[in-house]
Amino acid sequence: MPKPTLAAAAACALLLSGCGKPAPQAPIKRQPGSWTQKVDLLKLEGKGADPKAKATMQQMFDSLSRISLCVTPDAAAREDITADFANAGGGMNCTFDKHSVSGEAIEASGTCSGGPEPARISVKGTSGATAQDIMIAIEALDPKAPGAGGMVMHVTTRRMGACTAHDLKPPAPVPAAK
Repeated sequence: MPKPTLAAAAACALLLSGCGKPAPQAPIKRQPGSWTQKVDLLKLEGKGADPKAKATMQQMFDSLSRISLCVTPDAAAREDITADFANAGGGMNCTFDKHSVSGEAIEASGTCSGGPEPARISVKGTSGATAQDIMIAIEALDPKAPGAGGMVMHVTTRRMGACTAHDLKPPAPVPAAK
């Protein structure tokens, strides 16, 4: 069973956006403000993936849904959904063979290595200025155990309004050394 990190799931959910229309359109950037996220674990299969493991993982995702993130105007301006596909694996080495971003629609698939085992990841959904709705499927690619397992998540995020004192505020990026 693939063991993607929460960072990988969150990165996929937050970084990806827009495709599916005949003429490519510029990706829609998120509006600055307070954003929340909900992750529903729809499927968890494979070695060690019993109902208790699924419930524990869903509890972890549910606890994260109580955290809101402040997307500053500077952070929103720096977001580049198209360039962020290279980082979408949360630190894993991912190569995307399908990558389509246009307007609010998104569709991508690729292979990631660098984790406990290689995995195939597929992402499809929408990402707009105030909401995202994305399905993420991760399938284990263990050559010794075909059909070793995987997971499917439904990730929704939405802008709640202006940033508040309770929002998590990520640090500003460190300028590159000269």
